Amino acid sequence: MPAIPQRLWDDGERIFGRGPHPRHEDRLVLTARPAADSPSAASLERLNHEFALRDELDEAWAVRPQELLHEGGRPLLVLRDPGGEPLSASLGTAMPLERFLRLAIGIAHALARLHQASLLHKDIKPAHIVVDCSDGRPRFTGFGLASRLPRERQAPEAAETLAGTLAYMAPEQTGRMNRSIDSRSDLYALGVTFYQMLTGELPFAASDAMEWVHCHIARQAVAPERRVPSLPKVLSSLVMKLLAKTAEDRYQSAAGVEQDLRRCLADWEAGRVLTEFALDEHSIPDRLLVPEKLYGREQEVASLVAAFERSVSGEACGLLLVSGYSGIGKTSVVSELHKALVPPRGLFASGKFDQYKRDIPYATLVQAFQQLVRMLLGKNDRELMQWRSELEQALEGEGQLLNELIPELRLIIGEQPELPVLEPQQAHRRFLRLLKRFIGVFARPEHPLALFLDDLQWLDAATLDLLDDLLSSAELRHVMLVGAYRSNEIDDSHPLSVTLRRLASAQVRIEEIQLTPLKRQHLEQMIAEALHCRAEQIRPLALLVHEKTAGNPFFAIQFLHALVEEGLLSFDYEFRQWRWDAALIHAKGYTDNVVDLMLGKLARLPQQTQHVLQQLACLGNLADSGTLASVLDMPRAQLHQALWEAIRQELVERQEGAYAFAHDRIHEAAYSLIPQTERAAAHLRIGRLLAAHVSPRQREEAIFEIVGQLNRGMELINAAVERERLAELNLLAGQRAKASAAYAAALSYFATGAELLDRTVRRERRDLLFALELGRAECEFATGLLAAAEKRLEGLGNVAQGTAEQTVVACLLVDIHLLTDRRDQAVVVCLDSLRRLGIDWPPHPGDEAVQEEYERIWTQLAGRPIDQLVSLPPMSNARALACMEILTTLFSPALHTDENLACLTICRAITLSLEHGNSDTSSVAYANIPRIAGRRFGDFQAGFLFGQLGCDLVDRRRLQRYEARTYLAFALFVARWAKPVRDCSLILQRAFNAANRVGDLPFGAFSCNILVSNLFFAGLPLAEVDAEAERSLAYAKKVRFGLVIAFLENQLAMIRMLRGGTLEFGCMDTANYSEAATERGLENSSKVLACWYWVRKLQARYLAGDYRAALEAASLAEPLLNTSDSFLEEAEYHFFTGLALAASGAEYPLVELCARLSAHRQALQAWARLCPQNYTCHILLLDAQIAHLERRDSDAEALHERAVRSAQESGFLQVEALAYEAAARHYAIRGLDRVARLYWQEARDCFRRWGAEGKVRQLDAMHPLLGHESAGAQYTATIAAPMEQLDLATVLKVLQTVSGEIVLERLVDSVMRTAIEQAGAERGVLLLCGDGQPRIAAQASVDGAEPQMSADQGQLPDGLLSETVLYQVLRTQQTLVLDDALVAPEFAGDPYLRQRGVRSVLCLPLVSQGQISGALYLENNLTARAFSPARTAVLKLVASQAAISLEKARLYRDVAEREARIRRLVDANIIGIIVWNAEGEILDANDAFLRMLGYQREDLISRQLRWRDLTPPEFLEESEQSLLVAVRHGSAPPFEKEYFKRDGSRLPVIIGLAPFESGSGEGVAFVLDLSERKRAEELVREGERRYREVQAELAHANRVATMGQLVATIAHEVNQPIAATVTNANAAQRWLDAQPPDLGEVGQVLGRIVRDANRAADVLKRIRELLRKTPSRKGALDINGAIQEMVELTRGQVLKGGVRVHLRLVAPLPAVAGDRVELQQVLLNLILNAVEAMAAVEQGTRELEISTQPDIDGGVLVQVCDTGPGFAAENAEQIFAPFYTTKPTGLGMGLSICRSIIEAHGGRLWAAANQPRGAVVQFVVPIHLAEA
Repeated sequence: MPAIPQRLWDDGERIFGRGPHPRHEDRLVLTARPAADSPSAASLERLNHEFALRDELDEAWAVRPQELLHEGGRPLLVLRDPGGEPLSASLGTAMPLERFLRLAIGIAHALARLHQASLLHKDIKPAHIVVDCSDGRPRFTGFGLASRLPRERQAPEAAETLAGTLAYMAPEQTGRMNRSIDSRSDLYALGVTFYQMLTGELPFAASDAMEWVHCHIARQAVAPERRVPSLPKVLSSLVMKLLAKTAEDRYQSAAGVEQDLRRCLADWEAGRVLTEFALDEHSIPDRLLVPEKLYGREQEVASLVAAFERSVSGEACGLLLVSGYSGIGKTSVVSELHKALVPPRGLFASGKFDQYKRDIPYATLVQAFQQLVRMLLGKNDRELMQWRSELEQALEGEGQLLNELIPELRLIIGEQPELPVLEPQQAHRRFLRLLKRFIGVFARPEHPLALFLDDLQWLDAATLDLLDDLLSSAELRHVMLVGAYRSNEIDDSHPLSVTLRRLASAQVRIEEIQLTPLKRQHLEQMIAEALHCRAEQIRPLALLVHEKTAGNPFFAIQFLHALVEEGLLSFDYEFRQWRWDAALIHAKGYTDNVVDLMLGKLARLPQQTQHVLQQLACLGNLADSGTLASVLDMPRAQLHQALWEAIRQELVERQEGAYAFAHDRIHEAAYSLIPQTERAAAHLRIGRLLAAHVSPRQREEAIFEIVGQLNRGMELINAAVERERLAELNLLAGQRAKASAAYAAALSYFATGAELLDRTVRRERRDLLFALELGRAECEFATGLLAAAEKRLEGLGNVAQGTAEQTVVACLLVDIHLLTDRRDQAVVVCLDSLRRLGIDWPPHPGDEAVQEEYERIWTQLAGRPIDQLVSLPPMSNARALACMEILTTLFSPALHTDENLACLTICRAITLSLEHGNSDTSSVAYANIPRIAGRRFGDFQAGFLFGQLGCDLVDRRRLQRYEARTYLAFALFVARWAKPVRDCSLILQRAFNAANRVGDLPFGAFSCNILVSNLFFAGLPLAEVDAEAERSLAYAKKVRFGLVIAFLENQLAMIRMLRGGTLEFGCMDTANYSEAATERGLENSSKVLACWYWVRKLQARYLAGDYRAALEAASLAEPLLNTSDSFLEEAEYHFFTGLALAASGAEYPLVELCARLSAHRQALQAWARLCPQNYTCHILLLDAQIAHLERRDSDAEALHERAVRSAQESGFLQVEALAYEAAARHYAIRGLDRVARLYWQEARDCFRRWGAEGKVRQLDAMHPLLGHESAGAQYTATIAAPMEQLDLATVLKVLQTVSGEIVLERLVDSVMRTAIEQAGAERGVLLLCGDGQPRIAAQASVDGAEPQMSADQGQLPDGLLSETVLYQVLRTQQTLVLDDALVAPEFAGDPYLRQRGVRSVLCLPLVSQGQISGALYLENNLTARAFSPARTAVLKLVASQAAISLEKARLYRDVAEREARIRRLVDANIIGIIVWNAEGEILDANDAFLRMLGYQREDLISRQLRWRDLTPPEFLEESEQSLLVAVRHGSAPPFEKEYFKRDGSRLPVIIGLAPFESGSGEGVAFVLDLSERKRAEELVREGERRYREVQAELAHANRVATMGQLVATIAHEVNQPIAATVTNANAAQRWLDAQPPDLGEVGQVLGRIVRDANRAADVLKRIRELLRKTPSRKGALDINGAIQEMVELTRGQVLKGGVRVHLRLVAPLPAVAGDRVELQQVLLNLILNAVEAMAAVEQGTRELEISTQPDIDGGVLVQVCDTGPGFAAENAEQIFAPFYTTKPTGLGMGLSICRSIIEAHGGRLWAAANQPRGAVVQFVVPIHLAEA
């Protein structure tokens, strides 16, 4: 058994040991084995890598590996044993100086030798340095990460995955600095090691990987001399230079370190003192290392970072272009953005287009997205779960599309459901929508995204289309697109140029940074720093390089490398400097072309390397190492050896699992090495190899790569079988591209596949040819090549076989006809297809055909409930499925060509569904049948059930493809007739979202249009409707849907006319819209469009008062109405035509005119029966017009009032306005001008509130005095500045200052200082509102350069500021700006402004959570207009943030004060306080609690007190319940209970408890002794009982007295029905006496007698109830009904007093909790008081208004307003005092009793002055609990 090596040390990954060789015991060796029992693959790889380097490691400076064995199934690395021990064993304390110097010199010398061998160690640390070897020389080990490269680029990756030792890692090794790793990275690790040797400690301490990374990048180490004061300064400086963050600031070579250390040792040996000297004077690298920093690009980088900052701010997605010649440094400039994007500040992803892979769609974007996804895969489980949740939420179950595009995404979101196949344009839009949502997950305010796409000159069409959509989208924010392109390779005709011009014209933000060649001084600087020479030394060389390369950075660097390779630029080791000979360089005759230079460089490589580079060039700019190895039929290890020389010369970069050319120019040069005649063969060979060596699943993922290679060599393929196979692969590639919406690429694949098939194969493989040609036609359609697509489809229609093929061709043809506005042709295609399927219909069927088909539905339904049809089996009959597809396609064009045909398609689709089962398209038919069933056949209920069935079918089967169409139809033909119009918006929004989700854009556009129609019909503010219409129009234009564009343009024209945006009100002409042009276009357009246009014109002309023109428009709409059956426009037609007829006094006899009006009314009545809320007000207004025409004036007036009230209740603001206007015309015709003027005023007010400024201006012109009254209410000095004027930098600074402060005093100071400086004010006052009154928080004034501050917490004194301005701002919560206070008329009477001569004033409210918290008042007395809109906008933002921060600061202060109060409360022992737990223990208590119960603190300490034991049994359940509530919800309401005292008696208490934390089992309780209160309560109850008795007596007396005042009225009310009864009885007697008796007349008379008797009985009943002395009985009461009864009861008294009553009762209102008799007594008192008060008014109208509305606090508010003499404001409370009266005969008890009644109901009653005169008495009563 071999001896076990002695364990020496452990480097964290491997265990080193010393002992006999495992197989040759006579040899002593070092061994290294993995420390883990199950080592990772990466750990084993590093062990193998170190062994592979053995031939390059010199025993003089390395512990050289000898063998790699496997002992016991585990690897064991055997190394030569040089003796000694690891440096780590000597650390822990500061090392003696001389030992450090000798060891450090040896280590530096060994590292210099290591670097001379062209190796980088990359993991230097004490555990990898062996010292005290037998020969005295230190050696390195641990070469598992070593690299042969002089420089390699480190790709940024998550810190958790970095290889190496974090404590010793150079900043550039972290991947966060966008810098390459070279020999100077080892020097940084050497510096950490030296630091540890000198101090015994590491320079940094950190607890996790990210903190280590931050230490190395951003923290400065403490100098060693500060930790060890005796350390010489020069050694400390040497170590700190090694630890420089930037490689250029460190030592440049290990030889330089060694030389400085030797000088230190010499000084030490000479005199034990180290003198300071200039460090690193001799450290010049012997290899050409051009510093990796930008030269002369500072301004460009600054512009790039600034653009990113804008994207952080949330601006819409913009594009930043970086352009210039190849090699000019575009990629390097953009790479500098990495420095600004260290997470969490932002995310960065990049992709590079390949000029030889332009046919692979989205390849570059996939590269970028893969970086983002891989970044997520490096997160911990908690973070990854959060990202997964956000991705799933964004992708909404449709992630399969992106899984196919980005395979790594499956590792996060898993497999996703298969998606339904959509039409090309729908699929395209779905893909774009998903991609935007995917990007939106990464582009957030907390981590904005920069997406860099390099070499845009080679971008593919699909990616260009996607970029167009991304940049045109307003929804994508916090993302910046950066693109780089070669400006010399893009002309005006390039697709990128065309797209950029279109985006620029659409106001998309596009910026461009144009890179120019480096100036000579910048090239001098680069060469001087690369060669470590002074600028004047290398100036001749720099001039030569500049002449050859024209300042191109890439060319210049390659030129320098070429000089080094040729020996014309070399390092002189003797003098340690670079030398060159300019004459020899000139004589060499180098090319001026960089590609030629690179070709020469490549030609000098070994033949095998050149061959590998050629194959890599064929694969692209970057290739997977496995793919490249397969193509070359070469093992990966051999592949790396073959590429080594190219990697060493930095021509190729080795990335993770791949190889990539270092620059495009190198790629081009490598590809050009392949002779032109051999390229096709090379690609063909690669394609064949790839196709043969991948599995079927891998073939699908690599299809683009395989087909791309084979297609480039297809001219060499002669075998028909192989060409057929390649055609199949092209079909697969085309289908994959089409599924990703890359239609241009897909079209190319389909076309190539078709071209590959010869005539014979075309006949034999008709299915393959048909699939290729159909795919080709679909992609031509999707890319806008409609003519080509139509021609191809017509040809396919002739060869299509079978129902499925014929159907798909026909449907696609119809789509083309619809897009080109050829609906008649679309109908012809569909009818031809149906004819082949056995359905022969004419294009214009008759009514009887529709009737017959509709009846077939009910025959096949056979009594089955409609809702059960959702369970019908799926349709499987091929012919039936084809019919359903054609019928669904036909419906849309038929709707615009023939109403009967449209109805027939829907009915037949339903009969097919009933016969064969439900297909996916059945849902659309079900949702559309209500349009036919309801209006045409009167089956509204059946229609509703069918519509609901369609929606249920969509939801049950998840029919995403038809969700939009189904829900749109449901909203149109069901919801709008069965529900209030406003409630339909959510359904339409769902239809719109569904359309976007699947890319069904035409129906998305239809949804937008219908939504606008809904909003307009519902009377929403026109500004909102306008905004929605604009958004919808933009959407329709984006999807290029001409019909919907026309619809929306007509609607917008109408809206703009109403809002006053046209020159002439009533005419819709604007600069962009012409009625005449629109009408000319109607001749050949959709009948629906024509109908709706004439309806809009009818409305416009009627509103303008041009009734004749309105009726002309109506006559043109009428014959087209059948196309708009069940649309809102049909209702608008009937309503406005009726109004126009009535207003015009048309040339019809009265009877005929009223009959026409009645016909329009009846049309509306049919819909009103379904949903009265939508149409009642319209019908009432038409009824009023009929009454007006028939001269039934009182009916007309009442109907106008009812129309107004109904419009108010339903929210139809425009109908309310029209009703007021019609009533005004009615009164004007009757000569009641004053009344008419009141109604004109109301109409004007309604139109203004609607936003119809054009109509308002027309009314003002017609009635000049209307607008006069409200003019004074406008504050002309108040302005609002747009947020776009803000200076972003200022705002950010201000917000940081304000939001970061929580100490109130400092916060106030920050606000004032900012306000004064930013606004340009002379003085300012900050006021805070505490108890409702403003108090001064701070004052500031400018005195000298700095604002002078003074804190103040006092009340507002007189003369400090303009109180008029202040209080207006506090009450309106609106900013007020006075440009010049001296001339502002509204403030002319303000004494402060007048006396002080104030010029400019700015006052801003501080609003927090909707509540006013203060104001900021600023003045400038030097000039007018001192406060510009831009400054106002900045201060608005400051003010809003300040309000929040002030509230926060106040809360902090309140918390501190509250804590202090609680502590004082506990210590004061006023109330009992205990600390409890859920187990029943009392953990602590204050003395007050213990005294209450008679216990001592010893009892508490001994744990004898338990609250459960102290609680009587009957209170225990309630206590437990309250405890449970407190634990669950954080607190519990206080409740009363009892405790047992120590003597056994009981103590009544009230207790409130709360846990320390929600869900906690411990908490605090406050206990209050109720003994005294209980005794007092009994006395109070007795007093209250007696008080209520007296109060009831007084209330009854008041009712009796009040009724006395009504005696005359009551007598009239009773006498009237009695007199009528007598008259009717006499008439009955006469009819009975007649021969024969007329019993029919007698029966009618007796009915009238009964009615009159009941009327008298009702009067007496109400009087009796009011006089009855009964106890109060509260229940649910309809307050509106109670008011109406009292108004009816007092009608006689009101008429007698000449009072006009207005009822403004909001309905529906919740029931109130009250006693009917008592509340009616209050109402009776208030009404009679008002009538009596107004009797004294001689002039003016006597008006009594009673209104109800919900109260903001949850009750119901009742207001009684009169126009009497009123009362003084100071008497508002006195009038409620008992025995106070202003009437000569009053008792003064009425209002006092009223207040008592209301307060007994839990409400409140108060009074105020009415404006301009009179009084307002208001009371609030709570709602009934059942309503709450």
